[in-house]
Amino acid sequence: MVADKKKKSSAKTLQTAREAGNFGKRILASARATAEEGKPVAWSMVDWWLGGTLAKAMGVELCYPENYGAFCAAVRQAEPYLDYAESDGIPNTTCGYARNCIGYTRRLQENNFVIPQDAPGGGMPKPVFLLACGAACDARYKWFQSLGRYMDVPVWTLEFPQTGVPEYFLKNNKEENIRFMVRELKEFVSFMENLLGKKMDWDNLNERLDTLFKTHELAHKVDILRKAVPSPAVNTDFWALMIPHLYLPDDPEALEFYKRVYQEVKHKVDHQIGAIPNEQYRMAFSELPPWHTLGIFDEFAGKHGIAFVIESWNYHAPGPLPESEKEGIKDPLELIARYSYHKYHEYVPEARIHNTEPALFTAPYLKWVQDYRVDGLFCHPLMSCRPATYTLMHVRNLLMEKFKVPSVVVEGDIVDLRVFNEEEAHTKIDAFIETMDYYREIRKKEGFAW
Repeated sequence: MVADKKKKSSAKTLQTAREAGNFGKRILASARATAEEGKPVAWSMVDWWLGGTLAKAMGVELCYPENYGAFCAAVRQAEPYLDYAESDGIPNTTCGYARNCIGYTRRLQENNFVIPQDAPGGGMPKPVFLLACGAACDARYKWFQSLGRYMDVPVWTLEFPQTGVPEYFLKNNKEENIRFMVRELKEFVSFMENLLGKKMDWDNLNERLDTLFKTHELAHKVDILRKAVPSPAVNTDFWALMIPHLYLPDDPEALEFYKRVYQEVKHKVDHQIGAIPNEQYRMAFSELPPWHTLGIFDEFAGKHGIAFVIESWNYHAPGPLPESEKEGIKDPLELIARYSYHKYHEYVPEARIHNTEPALFTAPYLKWVQDYRVDGLFCHPLMSCRPATYTLMHVRNLLMEKFKVPSVVVEGDIVDLRVFNEEEAHTKIDAFIETMDYYREIRKKEGFAW
């Protein structure tokens, strides 16, 4: 039984990471307070800064079912929602975030759209619209549509071009994609103006974008600092810190928070203070974590000196948009389109170097194993997420072929605790230590830098 399993929260190594959960609580609390005031609330998928800032500039408060699914899993209260969704015909191989959301929405409807008292974190209020996004994940196209069986609210889906590596370099391809995205964003603004009966506050939008870029620049600088040996921060820190830069980067509080994050991490680098006191091995993690059992990484650190130095490409802030792309742009919608497109294609040049597809979920790790001096890759195939799973075997083959970096495969799920075997994970890691030792010697003999 799930209830018999002891919850293993992560201790986190950064003080700022321990505080970051307050942003997640604030998202939910602000949404509930806004709804109680009769003001608009929307549910939004992660959209890599394509539409969320636009909605906020219109005075819409957002909450995020994917983040809520991770939260429910972290406090080990997701399974009742998963069961509820599955009892309504949703297969257990459907995205765990989606099933958690569908089960929650069914409960919300059956409670006359009053948030159930037992909702984890206080729950999400009924939205006035749903903001979907077509990036990365096939489940996203039908997930929010399927909520129509429980509540009658409009769904707006932002399309997101994801260009193949050879196509990216075709003449005019990038500019045509960006023009398409700008048209999509204009239509989204018109949709919100008609729905809400008000006009876009363009000054507010520009201010928010300025804050977003500054927040992300700091988040990216923190990632760069993590290349240090020993690593000043690890995966469990990052998965907490990502909440403000992924969901609230246009908020001044997030910017001020990231100033403190940067100062804390830089202090540790300057004084050679490692996130864990006995760093022996540096690992990367791919791709989505077991939110219900993050404490297991503390156990790996304590037992073997494993520092997870980089992880989860999808959640990281991209490098700054090149100045050449900003020059002369006065339309904030074009700036948004260019930045989001940049996020999804930042590593296409790396993919071209290695002649590999797709760039998503693969090319970042080809660069990171070198930059972060990685000894091994932790692959986490997910029962309920194809996009974050289907590339894993390809990535592990590439890392071995090109860099002699081995991988360990531990199956599980982002939300569903019932398919994660902690004992097996420990057994595999115990055996993997010898494998990393062996390939360290191989890399040394073959002249690698680490």
